[in-house]
Amino acid sequence: MGMLDLLLPPACAGCGRFGDLICPACADTFRPASTPDDRFAAPDAGLMVGDALVLAVAAFAHTGQLRRALQRLKYGGSGRIADPLALAAAPALERLRDLSGRIPLVPVPVHAARLRQRGYNQAALLAASLGKASGMPVLDLLQRRKATARQHGLGKAARLHNLQGAFQLKDGARPPPAVILVDDILTTSATLEACAQVLRGAGAESVYGFAIAREV
Repeated sequence: MGMLDLLLPPACAGCGRFGDLICPACADTFRPASTPDDRFAAPDAGLMVGDALVLAVAAFAHTGQLRRALQRLKYGGSGRIADPLALAAAPALERLRDLSGRIPLVPVPVHAARLRQRGYNQAALLAASLGKASGMPVLDLLQRRKATARQHGLGKAARLHNLQGAFQLKDGARPPPAVILVDDILTTSATLEACAQVLRGAGAESVYGFAIAREV
């Protein structure tokens, strides 16, 4: 138990009960973004492909207690929630790793102004936790060079336009041949696609994406 837990006992980000950052009852409500029974009747909601992205995978559907937990992580200053969320999502990352191989994880960056406001980049926390759980290295290669309008409510084309020129490599960064981008929520894949375009343009051959949840 860490000093922060001794001073401030954790409360579940899903239901508010004291004792765990994500209690077992809430974790049991996390449901996959898609189910095997749906895969021949409709597009797989947990998978997306793009022009620069080889494949993007989401672990869970962005609903219920998981939605609440991600809101706390993203907007509530509760960075500790990244660890249990990453642990819950790790099996889905392992399935992606079966396809991609053991390649580095690269967090999607936030703009410096938002980083100052929140105190952390939630994607970076998730990538670090996923790296610990999976044994995959984490590389901080990208930066967000301009703030953009909120993506909520925009379609994929509008999101891509909104993100045009938003990302770039950090000074001196060189991407390896293959990486997995990490973000908290996958909606249209526009953010992952924009980051993948930068990495591919800098020499990466294969760019995959992974998110904790998929908007449904």
